[in-house]
Parts: sequence; structure tokens; C-alpha cells
Amino acid sequence: MIRKSFLAFFAIAIGAAVVVSDIQVSVAQEIQVAQARKRPGLIERLFGPRKAPQRSIRKRAPSVRKRRTTSRRRRTTKRRSSAPVVKTVEVAQKNADARKILVVGDYVASGIAWGLDQTLAEEPRLAVVERTDGASGLVRDDRYDWNERILGILNEETPDLVVFVVGANDRQDIRHNGERYPVHSPEWEALYTQRIDAVADTLNVYGRPFFWVSAPPLRGTNATADIAYFNSLYRPLVDGAGGHFVDAWNGFTNATGQYITTGPDIDGQNKALRTGDGINFTSAGKLKLAYYVDRDIRRATGFGSAFVDLLASVTQSSTIEIGPDGKKRLVGPVLSLSDPQPGARIELAGKPPASFYDPVSGRMLALPERASSATEPEEETVQYRLVIKGEALPTVTGRIDDFGWPRDEDTGDLFVAMTALDDTVDGEGADAAEEVPETQPAE
Repeated sequence: MIRKSFLAFFAIAIGAAVVVSDIQVSVAQEIQVAQARKRPGLIERLFGPRKAPQRSIRKRAPSVRKRRTTSRRRRTTKRRSSAPVVKTVEVAQKNADARKILVVGDYVASGIAWGLDQTLAEEPRLAVVERTDGASGLVRDDRYDWNERILGILNEETPDLVVFVVGANDRQDIRHNGERYPVHSPEWEALYTQRIDAVADTLNVYGRPFFWVSAPPLRGTNATADIAYFNSLYRPLVDGAGGHFVDAWNGFTNATGQYITTGPDIDGQNKALRTGDGINFTSAGKLKLAYYVDRDIRRATGFGSAFVDLLASVTQSSTIEIGPDGKKRLVGPVLSLSDPQPGARIELAGKPPASFYDPVSGRMLALPERASSATEPEEETVQYRLVIKGEALPTVTGRIDDFGWPRDEDTGDLFVAMTALDDTVDGEGADAAEEVPETQPAE
């Protein structure tokens, strides 16, 4: 009896162990399937779903903002990539005697030089020369003094036309005699005006047309106001020095005079004119700057596609020098009176040889040349008597300054010709002329 009871208990224990193991396996499988399919498993069915920890609103806000920012950036990037690209033109080779357009100034001048080079790329008679310093201006003359540097640049390049622009780097205190003066102060304005006037005076003394371009607006209300203030100082001094003030302000502002990043380009298409820093220019912006400069140059001088040569106001060998009194002067060229030796002949250059018509032979005969004065001693030459002694030039018969009357050039030359006639015409013609009987009057 006891044995049967033990066997029955043993069988029940084995069956219970098998059932428990099957339950454990099924529970594990249910948990895996629930995790994979995101469905409630056996534990969640028996005891309910697990409660997720609540998150505060502050923790959710950054994730929402991050998603919105990312989507906005994607849209912006897509729009920029679809914007048309400005095509550049290969600059043609310039003629050896091409007229020079010198562009000097700060980084804005560098952009203008690039734009003018593209605008005049197919014009072989006009060459653009760039001599700029991107960080320069009129305030920090201790770093780069344009009033001093421009003298050497003009003497070295000898341009036919000058384009100048500064101001974008001058929004800072000016230093003088160990003192610092802020922008808009009376001392700052007085010193800055002196430096403007000095550069304009140098360009005026050089004698070629010069164009002072207005400084462009910058991003920010205060920056735009400062640049507008600078331009109000440039214009009257440039006009007073005989220069041309190029006003490009409206091309980079809206109707209320505020800074704009995008706007119409030279073709009227809406494009980005300024870079993201609010300071530099895109390729479209540089071309627009050059458009204003090129337009005013055409109006004032005729340079451009309808090219009209300027009257030479200075020679290529002229230079600007500062005299003992501190004033700038255009000097040159220096001509030597003895090297090379001037010619001693008094005949006009290109004068045809003297000749006369011989009615006997029916030919044009050349008159014998007069003795040249080249054999005269140096003290007796016309040049020596004019330059050294101060005597008047001798009167040359037939020249425009010969006011003598009656003119004896024809009779003198004819006498010489008739004297030499026997040597040039055979005697038979002369004897035949003497044998012609006189005509008797009719009775």
C-alpha cells in the first residue's frame, strides 16, 4: 500500500515539473513575441500593462524644436541648391596699348575689380588693374596709409582712369597724437575729412578721371547708419576735387533704405547679393557693383563698348611729386636739349622737293638743293640762337609764319632753274626756240 502511494506521488511530481517547465517556456516565448510585435504578453495579461514613467513638458519641448529646426534647415538647403549660378566669362587677351582702369581700395574695391574684369572681358582695348588691400581704410593709416601709397601706385601703373572705394572698415576709433576719438565725434570727423581730402587731391593732381564709389550698406541698423554718414562726407569733397562720385547705395537697400541680402541682379532676376556674414558680396553682388561703376564711366568718359579715346591730359612718363612746400605736383616728362642733338636743318619735315615745269621739254625738273646749314658751327645754328641767345627764328619763305610780301620764293627758284637750264636741256631745243620768227601784225 505504501509502495503504491509512493509511486503515485512520484508520478504526480514528475507531471507537475513537466507542466511548470512548459509554462516557463511558453511565458518566455510570449514575452519575446510581445517584445517583437509590441503586444501584451502573459504577465501583462495577468497583472496589467506596465506603466511608463511620465515625462515632463520641459523634456518634450527640446525634441519638438529640434525636429522643426531640422526640417527648416532642409528646406533652406534645398532652396539654395536650386538657385541659379552666376556664369563667369573668360577674360580675353588685352592689347599691348590697352587703356588701364586702376581699381584701388578695400575688399569692396576687389569685388569691383572682379566685376569690371568680367564686364570688360571681351574688350581688348580696356584692361583692369587691381591694387587693393582688403582690410584697409582711412582710419588706420598706421597700418595702410592710402594717401602715401597711392602716389607710388599711380607713378608705377600710370593708369588712364582710377576707381577708388573705402569706408567698410572705418567703423572704429581714430587715433591721433596718442588720443582716440570715437566715430561721429567732432575730432573724428575733422581728421577723417582731412584724409579724404588728401586722397582726392592726389587723384586730382594726377589729372586723369577718377571715380569714388560709395561705401555699401552693412547688416545692422547702426552699421548702415555709419556707412551712410561716411558717404555724406565723401561726396562734397570728391565733387570739389573734380572727381565723379558713384552712388551704388540704392542697389543694395530696399525702398526704406535698409540693408537687403537678396535683390535684383543686373538682369533683373532676384538673387543673393550679399553673403551670410552681411559684409561680403556674392558674384551677383560684385557684378552689380561693377554695373554702377561701368555705367558712370561710360557717361563721363565714353569708355566701354562705345569706346571713345580720352584726350591725353598727362603723358605716360609723368609722375606726381611732393614739392618743398608739401604740395603735390605733376612733373614730367623731362626733355633733354642736348641728347639727342636736334637737327640743324630749317626745312619743314615732309616737305616735297622743289620742282618746276619746263615748257620747252614738257617735263617737271627738280630745282638744285640749296647748301645745307648742317655744316655751320654749333654757335650759328638756329637751335643755338633760339635756345641760348634767345633770338627769334629766321623767316622761312612759304612757311605759315612768313608774313613778307611780295613773296620772292617763286622768282628766286625760277632764276636758279633758268640758270641751270643749259645743263639739263639740250641745245637744239634752245636754238629752235630762238629761230621762231616774230608774228607780224595783219595789215
